[in-house]
Amino acid sequence: MKKGHQVTMKEIAKKLGVSVSTISRALKDSPELHPETKRKIVEMAKEMNYQPNLLAQSLRISRTKTLGVIVPEITSHFFASCISGIQDHANKRGYNVMICQSNESIDQEIANIRTLVASQVDALLISLSRETNHYEHLYELYSREIPFVLFDRVQEDIPVSKVTFNDAGGAYQVTHHLLEMGCRNIVFVSGPEDLYISKKRKEGYLKALNEYGIKENSDFIKVTDLTLEGNIEVAKEIAAMKSRPDAVFCMIDPVAVDVL
Repeated sequence: MKKGHQVTMKEIAKKLGVSVSTISRALKDSPELHPETKRKIVEMAKEMNYQPNLLAQSLRISRTKTLGVIVPEITSHFFASCISGIQDHANKRGYNVMICQSNESIDQEIANIRTLVASQVDALLISLSRETNHYEHLYELYSREIPFVLFDRVQEDIPVSKVTFNDAGGAYQVTHHLLEMGCRNIVFVSGPEDLYISKKRKEGYLKALNEYGIKENSDFIKVTDLTLEGNIEVAKEIAAMKSRPDAVFCMIDPVAVDVL
């Protein structure tokens, strides 16, 4: 037998002098067959190193038992944790996971979606890139009835399931804590304004200020593109402010580390 050759049920059937359908029923542990017949077929399949053709099976049932996951970056501790949780949950239910990263690029995000759809994944889990400010590719998925879930970085208007934190509530708590400590000139470092997380965390920040009678001051709201260079530029802007802030609230931990 040639190296790399995949044994078929037809070859097993020929070896044992039975029909392919008998082989198929035996490997599916059908109660219709005599136990001795099943035993012989299973032993021969093992001896010939038979492996089921998963692709052929998936085409027959129109499912691949595979999920596609797209994250902005795999190296982020947060997204690495997400991937770990997704894989653990999926594997327990017999699903495999294909992982792609967009590298914070909308073009790569679109390419990833096309690749995963072409691979016939059963569903997608997507966290949007920082560049994603138009959503035709997501609406196309929706119109084609390809199941997908948005998580962490989402788009509000698309009528699909979304998994998010209480971004507004969390930002409110952070800002409220700083206000209780006596801070009044609090700089908020936000991400790209198109991102859902940026909008919601700014909303929570402003709500807390409003409760303390502090008006929104655009000078105290800084926007970064979430790159190291962008975060450092924001830090320089804060250091050069004439009205020196008494606290800085960064939208996410990696930004806080860079700014610090």
